[in-house]
Amino acid sequence: MKNTDRMEGNVFRKKGFFIALYSCLGVVAVLALVVTIANRPPTEPGTEFAYEQEETLPVGADQVETYLAGYDEEAWFRPRQSPEPEPTPQPPRTEPPRTEPPRTPPEPPPGQPQPPPEMPMPQTEASPPAQPPEEPVPLTPASPEAENLPATPPAAQATYFTPLAEGDRMAWPVYGETVMPFSATALIYDPTLDQFRTNDNLRIAANEGDPVRAGANGRVIAIGRNVRQGNYVTIDHGNGLVATYGQLMDNLLVSEGDIVDSGQVLGGVGQPSIFGSAHGTHVHLRVERDEVPINPYYVLAARDDC
Repeated sequence: MKNTDRMEGNVFRKKGFFIALYSCLGVVAVLALVVTIANRPPTEPGTEFAYEQEETLPVGADQVETYLAGYDEEAWFRPRQSPEPEPTPQPPRTEPPRTEPPRTPPEPPPGQPQPPPEMPMPQTEASPPAQPPEEPVPLTPASPEAENLPATPPAAQATYFTPLAEGDRMAWPVYGETVMPFSATALIYDPTLDQFRTNDNLRIAANEGDPVRAGANGRVIAIGRNVRQGNYVTIDHGNGLVATYGQLMDNLLVSEGDIVDSGQVLGGVGQPSIFGSAHGTHVHLRVERDEVPINPYYVLAARDDC
């Protein structure tokens, strides 16, 4: 029993020694860590781990001497020299063309006849290039039926006309008998259509080529052609009175917009259109007052006044 107690006492004594030893080593390690942290230089924010990431390499003494051999401390205090500007390229020089002096012919030996001096050629002005000849404008020959039309001299274009006053009478466009009267309500026989119908115009017989004259002063407001009136001229005589002169020749003597005088020739009597072929050559006269057809006898002068 006594030996056993002695062995247990020795074991506890050994354990206490090692515990004290390890405790001292721990205290020393903690003190060393505290001193190391206290002696570290302050670091900027964000660079706490910079020392841990850098790797230190051993540098020999010969390397330090070689690095310091080429280092010049006074170079930091010397003024820096600005680089010299590069020279601007100069454009290549162009030499003016060389002009050779005029060659003079060699003088002939004495005793030989001298050649006559050369006469300068007279300088003539350059003539303008010849213009191509203008093509002649083809002229349309007048119809033989129009030879008896009186020549109307060109007059200055007027800008206004004297309208036909209330109660005034229009002149007859041609002199001839009536081949088909005006009839707005009663039916009359039309030999061309071979039927009875109303008629809104007056048809006056005339010879082909006879001059057709304006019944009063006015302005030409329309010129055209259709199967009923043939070639026609419409004139505004003023005060709502408009007259249409139809069954004319192709060569009219007025144009749209012209100012015409009473008795001025508008054209010649032509061949009748399809809707008036049974009446022979004649003049188709249609008169309107305020766009309503009226009997031309109401505005035409009496036969004795023609």
